[in-house]
Amino acid sequence: MIYVTHDQIEAMTLADRVVLMRGGYIEQQGAPLELFEHPATRYVAGFLGSPSMNFIPAQMDVRDDALSLSLQGGVSLPLPSEHAGALAAWRGKAVLLGLRPEHMQRPASPGAVPLSVHVELIQPTGPRTYIEFQLGGVAAVAEVGAHDVHRAGEQVSLALDMRRAVIVDPASEKVLSSGSR
Repeated sequence: MIYVTHDQIEAMTLADRVVLMRGGYIEQQGAPLELFEHPATRYVAGFLGSPSMNFIPAQMDVRDDALSLSLQGGVSLPLPSEHAGALAAWRGKAVLLGLRPEHMQRPASPGAVPLSVHVELIQPTGPRTYIEFQLGGVAAVAEVGAHDVHRAGEQVSLALDMRRAVIVDPASEKVLSSGSR
C-alpha cells in the first residue's frame, strides 16, 4: 500500500519504507530509522525530527592528530574516529555540523563533548524542556530534562554526542558523514 502524507510522525510510525520527496524528486528512500539516523542530504536531516536538527557552520581541522570542528567563537569539537575516513579530505574546509536537540543533553554522557552554554530561551513541554542558546554564531536548541534548567540567563553544561553528528557539505548539501548508530 502507498500512503501519502506530509506528517513526518505518520510517515515514521506507519511506514516500512519512506520515500521522502522534494520538489517532485526523490530526496531519499529507505526504512524510517535509516533516513532519521543516516540522512543523505541536509533537507532530509532537517525534515525528520522535532524540533529539527541544528545546523552550525564549522571548519574541519586537525588537533592532536584527530579531526575536529572549529566553530565561531573559538569552540573546538573533537570528532570521534568513526567520522575520520569519510572526512579526511575535508581538512581546512567549511562544513555544517548537524546535531539533533536530543543529542545535546545534561548531564554528561560517556564519550560526549562537554560544552558550557548561556541559555537564552526555555520551552517547557512537561517531561522535557527545550533550551535555546548560541552555538557557532547561530541559534541552537537542546532537549534537556524537565527540571534541568530553571530560567533564561543561566549558564549550563551540555554534553554533545559527536558520535551522532551529521556533517554536511554546505555547497551541495549532501551528507558527508552521519556517525554511528
